[in-house]
Amino acid sequence: MNRNTAEAEDRLLLSKAYDAIELSEKWGKPQFLPFLNEHESLFLKDHISYKENILFFGGYDDAVRVMMGAGAEKDDFPITPLEVTFREEFSLKHKDFLGSLMGLGLERSAVGDILTEEGRAVIFVRSDIAPFILSQLDKIGRVGVKVHICDTEHLPASDDFELFVTTLSSLRLDAFVSAVTHLSREKSSALIRTDMVTVDHVTENNVSCTLKEGNTVTIRKYGKYVFTKDLGVSKKGKAKIEVKHFR
Repeated sequence: MNRNTAEAEDRLLLSKAYDAIELSEKWGKPQFLPFLNEHESLFLKDHISYKENILFFGGYDDAVRVMMGAGAEKDDFPITPLEVTFREEFSLKHKDFLGSLMGLGLERSAVGDILTEEGRAVIFVRSDIAPFILSQLDKIGRVGVKVHICDTEHLPASDDFELFVTTLSSLRLDAFVSAVTHLSREKSSALIRTDMVTVDHVTENNVSCTLKEGNTVTIRKYGKYVFTKDLGVSKKGKAKIEVKHFR
């Protein structure tokens, strides 16, 4: 997605948020937007934070993908957690579950977070499509699964990411890409210039773009990386950062 397209989509999203707020105030009933990605939720929080009675929630307190609710409490959100169980000898990851759900013809905005562990996953979905998933999802790839509605008391501690510390010559995007992919600075710059890299879900072509804590960098064919913590400067004078890599 290029920057012009992203800006147009941001404007449309903001318009939908204002519509939801207006309808909630007019009818006195909660109104919701579908599941938002990190960029969308941050964008809306930045632009409607002054509004009252706005809540972002994804089915549990630390959710990444969340809905926006106008005039809503947490219990009002139309979100259903589904537990998927399978034999523990099979290794199923986030991408396997998402691929199977999209294979059922679902839109990405209908599915929230997917938390996985050995033999089990919990998937947060829009409540209106939960019955469809319950009736249709019996395999993830070639692995047979069982699906039922569950509670959120004991959620999987997802193992679909690794946390590591690395050092960079600077917090520039090309330095970050080089560090996490182990490619040369030249090859990393080429990835950025050829639309292979996004920052917070927007294509970024500027190799010297400065990153900050919380930025999500997605590199095509390499995966998604979150700049989770700035650890200061190393003994050799390099930027030291903590990174979460989603497998």
